[in-house]
Amino acid sequence: MHTATFMMKSLQKKRSLPTKSMRTYTIHSMRKALALSACFLLVTLMSCKKEGDIDPDFIEDSSSSTFLNDFNITAQVKSVDTILTDEVANGLVGVYQDSVFGTSRAEFYIQPLLSSNFQVYYSAGDIYITDSVVLSLPYVNSFGDSTQIQLEVYRLDEKLEKSTVYYSDDSAAVIPAILGSKTFTPDLVSNVKIARPNLAGIYDTLTLAPQLRISLDNSIGDEILSKSGQAEVENDDNFTSFFKGLKVQAPANFQGGNNQGNILSLALTNTQSLMSVFYTVVDGNGDTSRRVVEFPINTNSVRFNNYKNAYTGSAVGNIINDGQDDSLYLFTSGMAGVQTEVKFPGLADQFAGQAIVVNRAELVLPLAEGSYSENGIADRLILASRDVNGNLNFVPDFFEGVDYFGGGYDPSKNAYVFGINRYIQQLINGSIDSEALVILVEGSAVTPERAAIFGPAQSAEKIRLNLYYSNTLE
Repeated sequence: MHTATFMMKSLQKKRSLPTKSMRTYTIHSMRKALALSACFLLVTLMSCKKEGDIDPDFIEDSSSSTFLNDFNITAQVKSVDTILTDEVANGLVGVYQDSVFGTSRAEFYIQPLLSSNFQVYYSAGDIYITDSVVLSLPYVNSFGDSTQIQLEVYRLDEKLEKSTVYYSDDSAAVIPAILGSKTFTPDLVSNVKIARPNLAGIYDTLTLAPQLRISLDNSIGDEILSKSGQAEVENDDNFTSFFKGLKVQAPANFQGGNNQGNILSLALTNTQSLMSVFYTVVDGNGDTSRRVVEFPINTNSVRFNNYKNAYTGSAVGNIINDGQDDSLYLFTSGMAGVQTEVKFPGLADQFAGQAIVVNRAELVLPLAEGSYSENGIADRLILASRDVNGNLNFVPDFFEGVDYFGGGYDPSKNAYVFGINRYIQQLINGSIDSEALVILVEGSAVTPERAAIFGPAQSAEKIRLNLYYSNTLE
């Protein structure tokens, strides 16, 4: 995913990362350029000092630079309460299981709308017959193995409200009967050819982008067509009170082994995101015409994802239950899974009363590969700063752009690297309200990606802070 605000990427709506217990947050605005005028001098309390043996290319005058990388770092893995998934562009659906992160389940709720107001589907006296009803959603991507996936579609029994803000643990009541189901192997490459009647009632063959197409029960078409010219199809508000929406999910009884399952990402606001009713009309003269009426799912539709994560018996579950800092491994995952909080205890005290300027501060997160990574790892991570009230805010370095801030996986280093000069300078100065840094997966509201990181308890490769600074008093 390309650079953008981490809140927009993660939450698709607001520039914050709220939990359900605290629904609104204010992102503290930060200046793009911060004057690094405070001066500090080194005190070697908990760090290892190496002078003159590092010549980084981003420091113009390395002769006056000092390098430290043995700081005290503590980190703790925590489960995410819930995240905002309201008005997401992509719907996630499916189940995936591995021994590290446990079982992750995704499902979504959508609201088809009218393509126009005051709809009339046939003339008085005509006979109509529903030929088929199809839910079509273009593929975005897939996370998991290549085995078949089974999906089910249910009709909602509860209206989705535009004024409601939906979170990842929200749900809506459904009518118990399955409206449609499909068992298939996702094909994200091949175009789809369909027959669609034109205005003359003759079928055209259309070539569409790769997409999921699920047949729904024809009774839905019969019910909608029966409202031709009536109040139910007069406008969107009336229609969504009559036809409240759809839920798409994997079967509740999914049973998979390690690294098995699949979570699909489907476009919910594409021009081809539709519920289509194909039908035949026979007029009073016995003439037959084929027709289709489409109900788009778009940016005006209420839509949200629901996530469930179970960690029993997994490596992540064991660490969360332990609740200790200094783990051998750290974890972060999307879909309201887990995140890692990182602290630098004693850092400000170490430089208290001194006169240094931070030239470069890098937080290095070495990737711990394993069986969990067989189906991919997070392309990019993001850092947020948690304040004393629990709010998540942008770190000041974020505004310098992706080339400066980093966060993408670097295969040459097998690590994620962040540039956090300004954050560390302000942390030392005591000018930033930050209790911890929080490691998140970018776009966590719409991705199942995950990553394991070597923690501070490792003896060799581990999370570390590389600090390059200048002593302005020398």
